[in-house]
Amino acid sequence: MRRVLVVVCFLTCVPALAQQIPAPTDLPGDPFFVKKTWQAGGSGDSLNSVVLDPAQSHLFLAYRQAILVDDLESGAVVGRVSGTFGSYGIALDDTGEFGYVSDGRYNQVDVFDRRSFQLAGVIPTAPDPTGVVFEPASALIFAICSKPLVEQPSNIPALRTNARNRSGLIPGDPHAVPKPPYAKPTAGRPVKNPETTWFITVIDANTWKALADIQLSGKVAFAQTAGNGHVYLSIQNRNDSPGKYEVARIETDALGEMLRNKDAEIHATVGRTPKQEQLRSGPPPPPGPGWQRYPVQDLDWSGAHNSGDNDERLIRYFTVARECGEPRALAADERHVRLFVACSNMTLAVLNADNGDQVASVPTGPSTNAVAYDFDHNLIYAANGGGNGSLTVIRQSVTDSYAVVQNLPTYQKARALAVNPATGLGYLATDYSDLDPTQHRLSPTDGSFYVQVIGH
Repeated sequence: MRRVLVVVCFLTCVPALAQQIPAPTDLPGDPFFVKKTWQAGGSGDSLNSVVLDPAQSHLFLAYRQAILVDDLESGAVVGRVSGTFGSYGIALDDTGEFGYVSDGRYNQVDVFDRRSFQLAGVIPTAPDPTGVVFEPASALIFAICSKPLVEQPSNIPALRTNARNRSGLIPGDPHAVPKPPYAKPTAGRPVKNPETTWFITVIDANTWKALADIQLSGKVAFAQTAGNGHVYLSIQNRNDSPGKYEVARIETDALGEMLRNKDAEIHATVGRTPKQEQLRSGPPPPPGPGWQRYPVQDLDWSGAHNSGDNDERLIRYFTVARECGEPRALAADERHVRLFVACSNMTLAVLNADNGDQVASVPTGPSTNAVAYDFDHNLIYAANGGGNGSLTVIRQSVTDSYAVVQNLPTYQKARALAVNPATGLGYLATDYSDLDPTQHRLSPTDGSFYVQVIGH
């Protein structure tokens, strides 16, 4: 199956007052241009991410209140996924059936049907999920969660609750535990440093069942996969090394095998899976009282590297050079074993994806918040949301050298990016904003989402 790489932006952008645009090289003239622009709807809210569905010719745009669905040809709004809140990250499965979106208000991943645009299920996670990644080789979903779990009272079993029902308990499951009177999200162990500890909830896409909460050290700024059994994370400020920046590579096949085997030992299969039960029951109800879910495995990967479960069988760490600054968005080129990491110093670091060695450094623009790789045309796109907005296009040569082809001016704050290698088109989205003189800041306006289609 052809892979379509999608890069999404789901973290806060750092504005810059001016852009420092590097001189174009490699190709004469300005071969890239905005082919067309369309208004994509919106309701006075901030646009968080976009994802491309080439099979259905749809573009999904996530904001805090819903997901808009635009037609790729006409730009018309053809649907809306309602009932999800705090939406930051979106991921699509490889079957063409379902999409997954983070629901930060209710601490879960919402599952939606990509044909009817209706919610099909919910999967509880650690608190405040932001990014969501679907990894097809292992059929795992990774939800990046930005708040620490709360230590549970000693007299309450290790179980977490959620703000919706149909959350994954199978009727008759002997491991189901009644909801405790104190229903904050909890875990079986306290965190070491709540201010800089993030969690990843790992979910089995075949069953819609959460398998584990993985505790990490530092802030996960971005997560991405190229679909070949790896998930990459950019990590900032480890607890044991403040100011140290890393890229981590999760070996998803090994992780999935370990978690599924352990889950089978703990929970004997009873009746239907959560996926079967929720699809049988119909759309989930609106938000309501807290409901339970399965206890999940707790993995602590916040300690020293290569110790216990935190070894190279499951995860590898690569140190990012300090001159790069904080690593942000990233994209992967599995064919050439390369990572493209956006740095806070307006450069793109090219790393060897096997050992982390830096291969090259290429100038970009202020606040690069999304990176996409077009593997059919050997092009890297960097969406720079700072300043007045720009898109840096970089050509990758067969000699493993990199050169800026063009810096294309774009809409202000245009930082959500998706690229379709099959057509060579890029889709750059923004929430167009007006200056609010009373707040001295840019405020989103109704109907403010715009999409620019980039061609060459």
